[in-house]
Amino acid sequence: MALRYIFATVVYAVIDIGWNVTPVARGMYERLHEASGNDWSFGKSPDTWGGVEVAGLVVFLLLIGLGNSYLAIEPAIRERKLSRAVKNSLVLGCAAYATYIVPTHLAIANWPGILIPIDILIGGLLSVITSTVVTSISLRRLSGQPR
Repeated sequence: MALRYIFATVVYAVIDIGWNVTPVARGMYERLHEASGNDWSFGKSPDTWGGVEVAGLVVFLLLIGLGNSYLAIEPAIRERKLSRAVKNSLVLGCAAYATYIVPTHLAIANWPGILIPIDILIGGLLSVITSTVVTSISLRRLSGQPR
């Protein structure tokens, strides 16, 4: 269980960071920033981060890894059903990202409303990928063992 939690955290971190540095993601956020009149900033450049930003990112990754492990991966392992991991992680990821994007939209003037469904779906997709990868590997390893 602990190994799956660590693996889920690492997988999530890799795909989340990987997504955010892709030209597709960066271009989308830049276009939305320009279209909204540049009255908001999507984030601080990582080269300006200090301890608080790094700690916040680490805490988020540890919590989303724990959530995926506890709420999606482990139930799927117990049931030996990949579909359980997919369903539970989709709900978890969408809820986690909705928790940040909706208050952000409400609090920041000119925050693009289109980012609400986009970010909620991204959160769901990142969690689904994480839980699917970790659960698939775990179930393959368990396939020869009796229940």
